[in-house]
Amino acid sequence: MIFTDQRDLALTVADSRAVEIFDEAVEAVVRFRGDPVAILDRALEIDDRFVLAHCLSAMMNTIGNASSRLEAARLSIDRARGAVKGTQERERLHVAAVEAWFDSNLDRASRIYQQVLFDHPRDLMALFAGHWLDFYRGDAPGRYGRVARVLSDWDESVPGHHWLLGMYAFGLEEVGQFRRAEFCGRRAVECDPGDAWGVHAVAHVMEMEGRLEEGVAWLEATRDGWASSNMKIHNWWHELLFRIDLDEYEQALQIYDEHVVDPERDDVEALIDRVSAMARLALLGIDVGNRWQVLAPLWVPLTVDTRNPFNDLHALLCFRFAGEDELAVRLMRAVEKNYDVAIPMMATGLSVLAGVDAFCTGYDAGALERLLPVFYEVYRIGGSHAQRDLVQQIALEAAMRGRQWTIARALLAERLSLREAAPHAFTTQVDRRLKSV
Repeated sequence: MIFTDQRDLALTVADSRAVEIFDEAVEAVVRFRGDPVAILDRALEIDDRFVLAHCLSAMMNTIGNASSRLEAARLSIDRARGAVKGTQERERLHVAAVEAWFDSNLDRASRIYQQVLFDHPRDLMALFAGHWLDFYRGDAPGRYGRVARVLSDWDESVPGHHWLLGMYAFGLEEVGQFRRAEFCGRRAVECDPGDAWGVHAVAHVMEMEGRLEEGVAWLEATRDGWASSNMKIHNWWHELLFRIDLDEYEQALQIYDEHVVDPERDDVEALIDRVSAMARLALLGIDVGNRWQVLAPLWVPLTVDTRNPFNDLHALLCFRFAGEDELAVRLMRAVEKNYDVAIPMMATGLSVLAGVDAFCTGYDAGALERLLPVFYEVYRIGGSHAQRDLVQQIALEAAMRGRQWTIARALLAERLSLREAAPHAFTTQVDRRLKSV
């Protein structure tokens, strides 16, 4: 039978009750709250041939590329494939898209979700999936453009309109349109204080513009809305970055221990924030105690597939800083064996990981040899400007440690020209060190 969801999109499903539950799951996804897969299980109890429920469940188990969840994702895709006969083209495209994502063909998955949106601009599931893939692929123009293409088909009468504003804000920030980004992000949060993604987008603007005190104040003022969301660790990570750049290292470590570390979260996204925070502190010479050694074992089960350079980069850093050199060597061997250099993300990722590994093992010349040629291509491994800045910091530190003063001065000059409004602890420290040479 055909029923419609709350945005008037047709669904092939046996019972309207399953549609209501599906709408609940989609909202849980875009709100970053609860367990969408558990919600979808309720819909599938009503109709186990509900194709889009299987697709969304597969997508949520594929996001993050955690090996422990890929078996469940594969099962959902198989079940969607088994039920696809007699469904509509939009539903069949969703199956093809999530299958491509599962197979690490992120470009194909992105194109298919965009194809869905051309004909169905109010498909929030396709929009969120595409937005997330743009993030994984480091495609900032796509992250902005995908939402811009559909925005006129939505207004405040359409359920979930403000979620688009939050996504649009992040896309705008990543292409440097900071004023419009902040306006849209603030508007999203005004519409729903629980819009953690809108909060996050505004925090990114303040990070990029060096508005450190404002960034702390913004996160504190909006905390009631995001403190219980699945975004809470990442938003705390943003406050931690502000604290680092304010030279408030004790507060940064306190945020790490009390909020970025979450005993209930050992997924990739949570661990990336932990590595990213400590690596920045380590580059500043801040003693983080045994935190690396505590974190390293959590990465081991997540490095089986070596399928995502952004994830693998953070696992590598963790292993090297923790002194787990055997694990680091094993990871790099898997990367060299499994990465398909015909895929730009993996080709760039291989160079980035090799350069970072050289840096971690004291081979600064080798680090620069691998990192400088791909310096402007690091976006291909995914993540945001704020997250990928860690790679730029490592390249600059390699130049400093290797006494490559001309390279160091050039890289520092670029940082200062792009972000001169911000003191940024690492930039300031390097500037001071170079002046003493």
